[in-house]
Amino acid sequence: MQIESYDLFLDVDFRNLRFDGKVKIKLESENDVKLNSVELEILEVDANGRPVKHNLEEEDLTVKTGKFAGELSIRYRGSISDKLVGFYKAAYDGGYVASTQFEAVSARRLLPCLDHPAYKADFKLTVRTDSDTSVISNMPPTSVKVDGPKKTVEFPKTPRMSTYLLYLGIGKFEEVKDRFNGVDYIVATVPGKSSGARFPLGVARDSVKFFESYFGSKYNLPKLHLIAVPEFAAGAMENWGAITFREIVLLVDKDSSIRIKKQVAEVIAHEISHQWFGDLVTMKWWDDLWLNESFATFMAYKATDSMFPQWTVWQDFVRGETAGALERDSLVNTHPIEVKVNSPSEIEEIFDDISYGKGASIIRMLEAYAGEDHFMRGVRSYLEKYKFSNAAGEDLWNQIEHVSKTRVKAIMNEWIRKPGYPIVHVKLDGKKLMIRQERFLLNGSSEQSTWPIPITLKINGREQKLLMERSEESIPVPDGVDSLKLNLEQTGFYRVHYDGLYERVWRSNMSAVDRYGVVSDAHAFTIQGKMDFVQYLALLDRYMNEQEYLPAFEVSDQLSSLYAITRRIEETSRRFHRTQLKILENRKDENSIVLRGSMASRLALVDIEYAKELAAEFSEYESAQPDMKQAMVVAHARASGDFETLFDNYRKRSSEEEKSRFLVGLTSFGKPSLNARAMELASSGEIKKQHVGTLLGSATRNPDARTATWNWITAKFEWLRGIYEGTGVVSRYLTYMLPILGIDRTEEVTKFFAQHKAPETTKGVEAGIEKLRINEAFLKRNGSSEKQRVEVQGQR
Repeated sequence: MQIESYDLFLDVDFRNLRFDGKVKIKLESENDVKLNSVELEILEVDANGRPVKHNLEEEDLTVKTGKFAGELSIRYRGSISDKLVGFYKAAYDGGYVASTQFEAVSARRLLPCLDHPAYKADFKLTVRTDSDTSVISNMPPTSVKVDGPKKTVEFPKTPRMSTYLLYLGIGKFEEVKDRFNGVDYIVATVPGKSSGARFPLGVARDSVKFFESYFGSKYNLPKLHLIAVPEFAAGAMENWGAITFREIVLLVDKDSSIRIKKQVAEVIAHEISHQWFGDLVTMKWWDDLWLNESFATFMAYKATDSMFPQWTVWQDFVRGETAGALERDSLVNTHPIEVKVNSPSEIEEIFDDISYGKGASIIRMLEAYAGEDHFMRGVRSYLEKYKFSNAAGEDLWNQIEHVSKTRVKAIMNEWIRKPGYPIVHVKLDGKKLMIRQERFLLNGSSEQSTWPIPITLKINGREQKLLMERSEESIPVPDGVDSLKLNLEQTGFYRVHYDGLYERVWRSNMSAVDRYGVVSDAHAFTIQGKMDFVQYLALLDRYMNEQEYLPAFEVSDQLSSLYAITRRIEETSRRFHRTQLKILENRKDENSIVLRGSMASRLALVDIEYAKELAAEFSEYESAQPDMKQAMVVAHARASGDFETLFDNYRKRSSEEEKSRFLVGLTSFGKPSLNARAMELASSGEIKKQHVGTLLGSATRNPDARTATWNWITAKFEWLRGIYEGTGVVSRYLTYMLPILGIDRTEEVTKFFAQHKAPETTKGVEAGIEKLRINEAFLKRNGSSEKQRVEVQGQR
């Protein structure tokens, strides 16, 4: 079937949350026309002006046309949903907007269509609605006709694009505008929030400028809207010319932390990168979702680095994107980057650390192998060849291989079609350095597997490169090895285990990123059982006076995640975080300010004396440095147990970042009953649906909230599924939460999910329970689970 265009008219009853629609679809089909439709009442269907029979089964609308060419006209009716997908109601204090979220397969909730990325078409949209609202879509309006309480807004045809990129927003938006190089840049917010628009406008303008230069082609639409949606399941969505965001990753005001500014810049750059890579050229099917997302992730860091070099964002890339993917992909229950996708629920579950972080890390490794200039020219060639159409990952590898004259396709196919990644073992054998690879599995099991690894290494200060394609390689070292480091600047997606060579590693004059790599790998080996816990703690002693942002942040991350499952790390954590706060005390650079805030927040959770010190400053909260405010809230919770003040602040604050800070505080109490009270807020209607994840994530990190959080999940699991229906959000939550919440109750967790099967959470549950068993084995080896601690105390 071929689709040429959709001409869509919507009569939206904004107050009563209903709409009537009429869509005219120009198409050709060899058989009966098959479209997709969900939760729409089909009233009548005409084919070239004549009524025809139709049949709706589940999500498939079959129109009895036989072989057909011409115009199909469908009249239908629908409702604005309270789910966070399709055309839905996004509430804020004092009102709501109606907004769309269609990726992956929810355009069918607004109009009958062929909801498949490969069936691109032009979209012409006309909307009739209340005259006191604004209407936003992909294109700027060509006419607005007001007729009393109603108005009709007409938009011109879009370029050819996939259904999931169509956008419609209706509400009382405030807008801040800028014009640069022939394009209108517009930030739209709900009333009273447009003061946060200036920073994102500048980032959007500079991002487009960067990508136009890098991709060698102009942005294709006359305007670019950045829309702050007050309720949003995802973080942001790349609708062409009308990008939607959670408020917290778009709006920046005088009280925003630097941490949030960094996140805002990266998310905006990510979505704007998609305007070329994803919107202009789109994947043929969701098997290549990873390429859309990982490429945009990689390019976002390039753009952000060019705009804000002082942030050293490639260090954040390694810590955030690569580290998260290495952890997720070290499980048996992982998946290849490229996944065979069959059903909508499968699509949603692969929006994860593999599709984003691993994919982006492999692309970074590919760029390092092919060369930056060759990589860029290959990407330009790909975008030019496939613009306004669809392509597959193979098409991109072909273009980069052609330009770089390297074996890109063979290397990439191995990396994207196989789950997992290698551990590279290094040892000295006389005058040879022996290198061996196998699959790294966090459960400690052994599996022989071989990847083509672009290895970078430094021996005695001299850099070398090696494409390792066999299970074993040897490098002659006639002068011996005085100093050694593999995986320079962590450009490779693998871990390195040095057999008896760690002292030589420390002699290699490592960069901050390389010091990060050593301790990151050591933590994984410790959880796995390859490194003894006492050895690991001795290694951490080397980092106690760490002066650099990335390795210091990594050690803090590790201590924080260990604290969530065992109290045995408390003293080390206190010592490290107190030392770091002294080091950071008088530093004024932005990364140090971010790091200081994070260190203080984590110390407040483990050190009641520090919590009391910091809580004494809570009365000065309004004038505090924004990056310290989260720590002050956590300290106040730990020191005072003052639930009412924190909840009152959550309710009164208008800024999403401020709301988030107080939600974290509400799950940071030392008293389990207060944490249980906070969890009850999640399903009470007192907090936004999109904030449930903040509450769950924060509660999971606090050992004193573990039981309350698990009890809440078991009681409210069906409710939780319901609010995130049509997304993979709950699956991702469970991957992260179960390994912590399940400590000392593994069998109870396993039994619960065996009895409460939810197809959209299968992958998350399997991965979460596997990691839980790994954590339990780690705690058993080290005698440090809560259960064991209680048993030991009982025997004294």
